Amino acid sequence: MDDPFEGDWGPPLSARAVLGGTAELPCDIRPPHHNDSAILVVWYKSDVIPIYSYDLRGKHSEKPLHWQDKDYLGDRALFRTTTEPATLSVNHIQEQDEGEFRCRVDFTTNPTRNSRIQLTVIVPPQKPNIIDERGKTVPAVAGPYEEGGDMRLQCLVSGGRPEPKVRWWRGETLLDSKDEPGEFPALRRNTLVVRELSRADLHAVFDCQASNNNISQPVSTSVAIEMHLKPLSVTILSSEHAPLSANRKYDINCMTVGSRPPAKLSWYMDGRKLTNHTDKVSQDGNMTSSILTFQPTLLHHDKVITCRAENPKVQRGIAEDTWKLNVFFVPILHLQLGSNMNPDDIEEGDDVYFECKVHANPGAYKVVWKHNGNVIQNNAKNGVIVQQYDLALREVNRSQAGNYTCVASNVEGDGYSNIVELKIMYKPICVPDQKRIYGVARHEDARVICRVEAYPPPESFRWTFNNTEEMEDVPQARYKNSTRHTQSILTYRPVTEMDYGTVLCWASNTAGQQKNACIFHIIPAGKPEAPYNCTLTNQTTESLSVECTAGFDGGQPQHFLLEVFDQHTGALQANVTSRENAAFTVQGLEPGKVLNMILYAVNAKGRSEPTLLEGFTLKVAEKQTGTPVPFEFTPLLGSLIGVVAALLLITVAILAALKMRSERRAQRPGDLPLKKATAPSSEDLYDADDRNPDVVPTNKDSDYQLTGSTSGTPLATQNTPDGLPPSSLPTQQTNNHLQGLPAYSHNDYNNYPTLPLSGEVTYAELCLARPTTLSTLTTDAKLASLGGGVGGLGGLQGYGSGLGVIVGGKPYTKEATVYACIDHNARPPKLDVPNVPSCATTPITTANVLQDSTVATVMSSKQHHPAREVVTVRTPLISTQESCV
Repeated sequence: MDDPFEGDWGPPLSARAVLGGTAELPCDIRPPHHNDSAILVVWYKSDVIPIYSYDLRGKHSEKPLHWQDKDYLGDRALFRTTTEPATLSVNHIQEQDEGEFRCRVDFTTNPTRNSRIQLTVIVPPQKPNIIDERGKTVPAVAGPYEEGGDMRLQCLVSGGRPEPKVRWWRGETLLDSKDEPGEFPALRRNTLVVRELSRADLHAVFDCQASNNNISQPVSTSVAIEMHLKPLSVTILSSEHAPLSANRKYDINCMTVGSRPPAKLSWYMDGRKLTNHTDKVSQDGNMTSSILTFQPTLLHHDKVITCRAENPKVQRGIAEDTWKLNVFFVPILHLQLGSNMNPDDIEEGDDVYFECKVHANPGAYKVVWKHNGNVIQNNAKNGVIVQQYDLALREVNRSQAGNYTCVASNVEGDGYSNIVELKIMYKPICVPDQKRIYGVARHEDARVICRVEAYPPPESFRWTFNNTEEMEDVPQARYKNSTRHTQSILTYRPVTEMDYGTVLCWASNTAGQQKNACIFHIIPAGKPEAPYNCTLTNQTTESLSVECTAGFDGGQPQHFLLEVFDQHTGALQANVTSRENAAFTVQGLEPGKVLNMILYAVNAKGRSEPTLLEGFTLKVAEKQTGTPVPFEFTPLLGSLIGVVAALLLITVAILAALKMRSERRAQRPGDLPLKKATAPSSEDLYDADDRNPDVVPTNKDSDYQLTGSTSGTPLATQNTPDGLPPSSLPTQQTNNHLQGLPAYSHNDYNNYPTLPLSGEVTYAELCLARPTTLSTLTTDAKLASLGGGVGGLGGLQGYGSGLGVIVGGKPYTKEATVYACIDHNARPPKLDVPNVPSCATTPITTANVLQDSTVATVMSSKQHHPAREVVTVRTPLISTQESCV
């Protein structure tokens, strides 16, 4: 049926709905007048087919009747009158729903009203598809991309009505991009390009949105960015690159952060890869550390060590840290002679220079020069100039030959240089302390060894013989030279008395001939002298030691024997031989024994006179139990009482002697030197007794000291030469003991002096050495034989006084002062005459207390040379300790 109001409908209203969404179709049901109301609303599709009705007529006035076309709408529509205007809501809009809808409204009194609505169905685009540079679809994560690289993504959108717009967003930020038609119809695309990606782009989310309406939300696809990052930093962790000590192990740590994936660390030195390291990656992968175990040497000083962090998945993904090594090491030294010196052509008197080249880190703070291990001190006055790295020796002598080194010190320690041997050419000289006296019998061979020092070694030797009448060369066939050992051995056989004398040896080398010959004396062989100055040491319950001074060996090699006997039984306890020296240690003795000991010196010619000693072993300590032992008067106690009584008598005698001396002091010549003496105390006597009981006193000085005055000048005193009896020397060799000349020495037999007789010897003093211990044997005083020179010195007779006490049945000898008076016209006195001659100028102040005296006689004669006499002191002398004049 035709609609009578078709021409009054007016232009249609517009309505839009998204496909699948809800369309709201408006319809004005308000009546034209207020006393009217709508009673029926009918909706038409395409103005033909009714699809929905809302009926308020009749019985539906209170409850409206809703009807809809089941075939078209189903249950999708609902008319609402509560909105303004009233609307027909159609859900699940489909594309066929697009078109024109008409709403007819019938009122109670007013005419029907029609309105048209043009519904547009919007078809949204499909979900965007993101494509990477390789044309592959990106599901959720794009990349990975390198730090510093570019990213290019395409967003493809198909479908959609009207045509959609495609945009890239990063969070709330619209990115600068441009969409354009695709290769196919209904296809839109938008390309996103991000240049120079930074680590801030890691895991960034980019959205591609497509929208063709403002009703619904745009369709979008999101993608996150995965990246490979360069190492952010790499650092060698050391104490501000502190110095290292050579030959010590160190753990050097290197750490890198910021690399994705974790960086690989490697170590290099001068382009050479180091492998001795261990690496560790943190749990989050952000940090990698490496520990290099390194033992530097001095060759590593100033080398550069590099720690390299590398991400191989990133171009130019390398970071490095370097460390220039500062290696401390002990100084290295090289010592050499001056560059212009020939080490094989240095003679005495030349100047020598040394250079010490030092390589050290840190620098040496001290350089020390050494000669044969001894530090050289700067002494410019003596020609030794020491500088830090140089040493100068002016006018060198042979004592400066030897090994030279330099020592440099720094905080790492001391460095030692090589040894440079300084060889100084010098003429041969005699080696000191070689055997000078050879004792040999007639028709026996003596092997005389002449040893010299020389550089270069001697080339030849020459021997001569001197028997005081003439000097003649020894045929070369009689000696054998050894330049290797710098010695010559002369085989000498005396046949007559004239064959005894002196042989001399000279050596020659490149530097010249020896200046002073080596002198050797050939004497008739004899028995050795007995050991003397014996001392007991280390006495225990089972052992003791004996040390003696060896006497003259008689010109033959000697050894020593010790026999130990039990004093009570006489049984032999031990028999000990010593090859080197007169020192013995006896083991395995019984405790508490008193022992007699006999010592001998033995050579090829026989045995010496015996030296007697008394000793003892200590008693074993016994447990003291039971009743006390009653007091018992023993011989030792009686001896001690005797000593005390003797000391009292000594005190009285000393006081008397001092008084007499003070009265007669005015009678002495005023021009003679006086020797002050100190009176012995009783403490001195007992101290000497306590220190070395039962031991023969040791006296290393000469047996006697002779002093005197010649025209106011004291007469010098010399010792008798050890090891050479006076009878074995020529006459002119025994006259040097009363002169102020050097003592006779085994090492120098040149120019034996004679006694000048200028002036008159008025007084002489012969002092016996003070014993320091108690002696259990008879003390023998050796009488020195002194020569008198040309014309003879006359007779010299000694007298004196001494103090004698008996301690435990053993004589104790105190120091005795012996006065001597020289009688120029007297004959040599007999040794057995005990009378003491009086002296015209010096009274005998001790005659009143003289009981028995030791007589010492000094004789001189050109024809007669008596051997050393021995006078037995059987009664000790009483000493007044007066000054010797």
